[in-house]
Amino acid sequence: MKNFTVLLLFITCLNCFSQNPKNEHENFKLQGDKTLIWQKVYEVEVSKDSIVNVLKDFKSSSSFINKLEYNNFSFSGISNYSKISDMRGMPIAVKTEFNCFIKIDIKNNKYRITITDLKFKPIEFDFGGIGINNSYRIEDVCVRDNYPEIRKNKTARRVLTNLNNDLLNLLSLKKSKNEDW
Repeated sequence: MKNFTVLLLFITCLNCFSQNPKNEHENFKLQGDKTLIWQKVYEVEVSKDSIVNVLKDFKSSSSFINKLEYNNFSFSGISNYSKISDMRGMPIAVKTEFNCFIKIDIKNNKYRITITDLKFKPIEFDFGGIGINNSYRIEDVCVRDNYPEIRKNKTARRVLTNLNNDLLNLLSLKKSKNEDW
């Protein structure tokens, strides 16, 4: 009986302190309304004004976010189209370019990038005179239909992992090399 009680206590503690893998994967989080958002907080050791200046320079040099508008320590807008870099094992729905809504909030010593409404360009199929022109959202591929959880299959997880890696590459500030000497 003592062993059973210890085992039950151990399982309860393990379950209480574990993260819910059904609602998060990499930097993607599933919201209550079954929409996926990508969110990342970057900490830097500079003031709000310095972060704004750096982000303005980065925005002008990055083709993915150059449409964003600045307003009161926040950048927001629709991104330009980009494509997932690693297409191995990807479903047809995500083999086209995607765009999304981006919001960058700035505070002292940190800024947060939030991506919502991630959509892929429409795919055109022609089946002997019957045409299908579907665009897909990330939720169509990675969220279960009747349950508020991220799909557990390898394909959905691979899509989220590859998208996470690409978004990190597209949105990480890179130091430019000064080759003038």
